Amino acid sequence: MNISQCLTKSHLGRAISVGTALLLLAGSTAPAVAQGTGQASGTPIVMSELFPMSGREAFVGDWLNHGAKVGVWDVNNNGGVMGHPIQEALADTGGDPVDAVTAQRQLMTQNPTFQVGPSSLEIQGVIQDFDPAHLVDFMEGGTSQVDHMQNHYVFRTTPSDSTLTAAMAYFALQQGWKSAVMLFETTSDATDELNHTTAYFTSNGGTILDTEQLALHQSSYRSEITKAFANGTPDVVFVKTDPQTGATLFANMRELGYLNLPIVSDDTGDTVDYAQAMGTEDAAKYLYGVAGSPATGPAWEHYVAGYQAVWNSDKPVQLSQNTYDAVVIGALAMTEAQTLDPTVWVDHITTVSNAPGTMCYTYADCVQLLGQGQKINYEGASGPQDFDQYHNTYGDWDIVQWNSDASATNLIMHVGADAIQQISASANP
Repeated sequence: MNISQCLTKSHLGRAISVGTALLLLAGSTAPAVAQGTGQASGTPIVMSELFPMSGREAFVGDWLNHGAKVGVWDVNNNGGVMGHPIQEALADTGGDPVDAVTAQRQLMTQNPTFQVGPSSLEIQGVIQDFDPAHLVDFMEGGTSQVDHMQNHYVFRTTPSDSTLTAAMAYFALQQGWKSAVMLFETTSDATDELNHTTAYFTSNGGTILDTEQLALHQSSYRSEITKAFANGTPDVVFVKTDPQTGATLFANMRELGYLNLPIVSDDTGDTVDYAQAMGTEDAAKYLYGVAGSPATGPAWEHYVAGYQAVWNSDKPVQLSQNTYDAVVIGALAMTEAQTLDPTVWVDHITTVSNAPGTMCYTYADCVQLLGQGQKINYEGASGPQDFDQYHNTYGDWDIVQWNSDASATNLIMHVGADAIQQISASANP
């Protein structure tokens, strides 16, 4: 997952922010929206949300929150879940797995019916809590630490970073870049990406000249850069840092004469914050990021219309469609099961999402088909939401590069599922 600037807060401060979030947002104070038809009027059910609304991943929390609100709006304006409107209860993790534990405990006092979140950096702090609580959770984030999860109640509606890093390696090798330097921060998420990128690159003919792991938010990385390039000039530099660390790293690379090489990052490189951290003119020359392939089709078009109604914009922010899909899938699973009992409807998540079944693209249409007794196959705003045996979904990736004023990205290469499978087949990270 992407990481943004760090806002240092004490654990006490975060705990206070959690309580405040629950107090103020349990009723979901969303922006003013256009009213739909068929609004739910029954007893509300609680959907808990565990998002990084502050701290170094705050912008990701904003993305996830945007999509969740559109999902709630869509469901509630189309009859709710068997007549029950969804009510949101939001808690802030601060982007920290330890603080996520406190936030999760606060959410449990709200007796949630299901949950969306947390993101990659916090999931390991709470992932073992969901099965004992019989709480269905849709986590959001690409960490490959959950590629083979065995949790019965945890699902993921975002593709794994293992496919993202395969796209990074594939792109570099397709460009003929055979030697690389690795500059990755020391977070567990980044270390996981480092291991996968290294495995995919070297298993397919690439050579790593040096690897440096960077402590976050230092005043200088000159010594690490000097070590990284001591063995010669690479064809490409693979980078994973947050924008604050990246700003110092790139400034030091420029000072030492090394900011003149292709730099391939993960989906962080697809954020304007990262382009600005490098400097937009240099980013347009050297920085390549990874982005999910643009969504298309009726589900995406329906989502954009809902996003416009809720947020007064026809340009949904990144990852928001994944949380939107999570809300819709949860509501459809309960509707198909005709119960709010999680021990029953948890097993309907895959049946409403996976083939076979009649494809449907909106909550209202899918509910209508269920009412007719049909088996459905929900195709989401983020693409096919077909869960594998580990409750993961997959997607294609695009390699993009910002233009000189960071107003838009340009598509450099599309990396499809076949290419990802090809490059990952010979690696065992």
